Amino acid sequence: MTDLEQRVDAFGRPVPPPEPPEPPQALQTARWLWIGAVLVGVVQAFVQLLDRQRLIGELRQLQPEMTQTDLDAAANSGIMFTFMFKALTLMVYVLLCKRMLEGRNWGRITLAVFGGFGVFNAVITVLTVSLVGPALIKQLTGMTVSGVDVVFAVLVAAVEVAAIVFMYRPEANRFFRESRRFRPQPPRNVW
Repeated sequence: MTDLEQRVDAFGRPVPPPEPPEPPQALQTARWLWIGAVLVGVVQAFVQLLDRQRLIGELRQLQPEMTQTDLDAAANSGIMFTFMFKALTLMVYVLLCKRMLEGRNWGRITLAVFGGFGVFNAVITVLTVSLVGPALIKQLTGMTVSGVDVVFAVLVAAVEVAAIVFMYRPEANRFFRESRRFRPQPPRNVW
């Protein structure tokens, strides 16, 4: 005896349910590009935080009344917070990429929005540094923007643009359309 939901062929034999589609190579590439973009951001943070003297100098400029012990503690806290934030960011991107590869379009859209913000940030950084100059930025904000910061911002933006392009290739769009058929439908209201 077969279930009411089970399909049978012309001879009455049970037909196995269709398999959900496999994510295309474009989405696999996009996943690694997203993870790579976050890891480049981690490297950028590591490079910036290696210059502890600059970090302490900026803190001293912002809070001149702080003692050296307070400055060291604030620098250590800032470094720890930065790495914890980068680890959390990496976990969020890995989770979103996992959902994207499961055929969840909301994961792809969320990644695209995050990438759009990242690209916008890079464009603003490059424009600000090129139009205003690093000296005026330091004078106005107390923060140093170096050429290394600009290079990392452009590199991350380029990787994010590439990831967005891969996520919206025709084979990726086809995968998301086909994946909708394999999701359980919510129960219908009996009223």
